[in-house]
Amino acid sequence: MKRNIFFSVLISLFAMVSTAQTDITTATSKYRRSSLYTMLTLDAASPYAEEIKSYFINSPIPDKFNDHNLENRIFTVYLPEPKEMMSLFFGSATPADTKTVADNSANKSEKQLDDIAKNLIAKWFNRSAKGGFNMELVKSRGTYDASALDVARSKNDQRGMALLADAGEELISKTFVLVNEFKYVSKEEVAKKASGLLNAFGQAAGAAGLGDISTAATITSAGVTIAGKGYVVKTKGHLYQLKWDEETAAIFYNDFWADDKTITPEKKKAFDETNLFKLVYIGTDESWADVQSSTFTKKSEVELVQKATMKAMDAVIVKLQKNHDEFKTKTPLYSGEPITAKIGLKEGLSEKSRFDVLEQRQDKNGKTEYVEVGTIKVDTSYPIWDNRYGAEEENPDTKVDKTYFKKISGKEFYPGMLIVQKKGK
Repeated sequence: MKRNIFFSVLISLFAMVSTAQTDITTATSKYRRSSLYTMLTLDAASPYAEEIKSYFINSPIPDKFNDHNLENRIFTVYLPEPKEMMSLFFGSATPADTKTVADNSANKSEKQLDDIAKNLIAKWFNRSAKGGFNMELVKSRGTYDASALDVARSKNDQRGMALLADAGEELISKTFVLVNEFKYVSKEEVAKKASGLLNAFGQAAGAAGLGDISTAATITSAGVTIAGKGYVVKTKGHLYQLKWDEETAAIFYNDFWADDKTITPEKKKAFDETNLFKLVYIGTDESWADVQSSTFTKKSEVELVQKATMKAMDAVIVKLQKNHDEFKTKTPLYSGEPITAKIGLKEGLSEKSRFDVLEQRQDKNGKTEYVEVGTIKVDTSYPIWDNRYGAEEENPDTKVDKTYFKKISGKEFYPGMLIVQKKGK
């Protein structure tokens, strides 16, 4: 009898642990992420250009974002000189003698941006070949009830319209496009330029084409022999945000919306030909990534370039998030005591990082609001999780899989509460 009771208690405890773990997993996976579409511009003369294109297309985007990639991720613009490509396309000053060409190029590029914006909307609403829309993707990403997002019914219902507005604000308006420019320089080339042209280190970095003094310092101090295998990658990221406001939403639902049962040729044509949807330029940042490698590495050159590419893109995303608050992502707490979250060096965490803790609530109409309930900082008595690309290869014995935090202020925290890095740069 006692033995049976003992086993019953064990089974109950196991069930409780399993349920608790499931609750944590659910709370930390079911939250509303921003959506991201990543694109690549790459000089055809770059090392392993074709391999990088293939690798880029097949690589997952950072897991703090929903994958909103469209089919075309290699971007081409219509400009006379490759060196002028991004400066003209992204609105920098244009020399007077190229003004006419630049104006024509800008018009074509603006249309490309409008087409991208429209295609992002089409993806959000699962547009079919017939031209009809549905709310399945919005429902799944926002964990909304299907009936609550019935567009036809919502037009005559205040609560329904509030939920459509919430979905737009929480999901659609937080759709970003990141255009990545990569420039590759072999370490051997950098080291030779630095050692052969100038003695003064600061000047050497500039002569080698490096703006980041610390990166060049590592290379020049190591020497050509050690630095001869591997690449330094400069990444410039141009960030755009999909415009989805009250006016845009009203026009979309009134003029274009129809499902496959109610779509008409007129409505299909209206969406096909509209230029309503826009991408708004947020900003540009750049970063460097250095792949640590010696002449004894077993990695091939192309593997090193691929690794550097992903590290560089992660680094530029971190910089863009620090400099542009609208691009910052929310992360759920993994546990409340101790306070942990599944973020780390990949997201740019340092011993000085601080976060606001947010509690997600809903008003009477079901619209989402976020209330700040406390502040936390990185707990320096634990190592910060190194979740950067390739870290598991460089540190195969590490057991760290999350970052620990200390409470600065606030009440009791629990798994699923969201944290966002403190506002400002």
